[in-house]
Amino acid sequence: MTGKTTAYAERLSALLRERGMAPARAEELVAELTAYAAEAGSPLEEEFGPAGELADQLTRREGADAVDGPGDGPDTWVWTVDALQEVELLARFGGQGWEADRLDRLGRFVCRRDRQTPLRWSYRRETTGGRHREQLTARLAAEGWELFGTWGPFAYFKRPEAAVTGPAAQLSAPPAPPRRRVYFAPWILVTLAAAVAVAVATVLLAGSGAGLTDGASLAGALVGLTAGGLLGAWAWRSAARRHTG
Repeated sequence: MTGKTTAYAERLSALLRERGMAPARAEELVAELTAYAAEAGSPLEEEFGPAGELADQLTRREGADAVDGPGDGPDTWVWTVDALQEVELLARFGGQGWEADRLDRLGRFVCRRDRQTPLRWSYRRETTGGRHREQLTARLAAEGWELFGTWGPFAYFKRPEAAVTGPAAQLSAPPAPPRRRVYFAPWILVTLAAAVAVAVATVLLAGSGAGLTDGASLAGALVGLTAGGLLGAWAWRSAARRHTG
């Protein structure tokens, strides 16, 4: 770990213990979060936000009397998906007992699943903003829906299925945590790569002067660059998600 990562991990561990979490459980959580951040290639603070806020979130979930023992805490999993598939995949993983706590700063779903009594979760994505979002959140809260993240015009809500089906929402044998963390449709990645290639090739040609000796050729290159840039931006907006809430 880098010095900055080590300092963040040590501070988070200390904050968790100060808030009443058992030392062994605090160390276990910090180790899990550090491993996820290392796999994602992101600094801990960029991945999970300020240590104080993260400690508050974790202790609210764990409770001051967290059990001091290995294997008793929740499974955690961080994943991302393009906007075209996320509603379907949220429903699938919610049915496997995964609860989305929030969206991280890279727009990924940060999820947890209780190892002892996993429950099914329902999700919904609404397109709304501003005052309408506040009104929608208040109306859905009466039905048991909780807002857990926003991105652009999208608002994401969750609700335990136990609110509707009662004990039937509990899972007796949930599947193992998924190994995959990225769910982008192949055509989106191909389109993005092609758009970037067109834009780069056009810039290189413009810089070398090859075939751009007259106004018409230069205009054509600029049109190609613009089209490639717009296509790349469109593909990226369809695939990437950035946390704004």
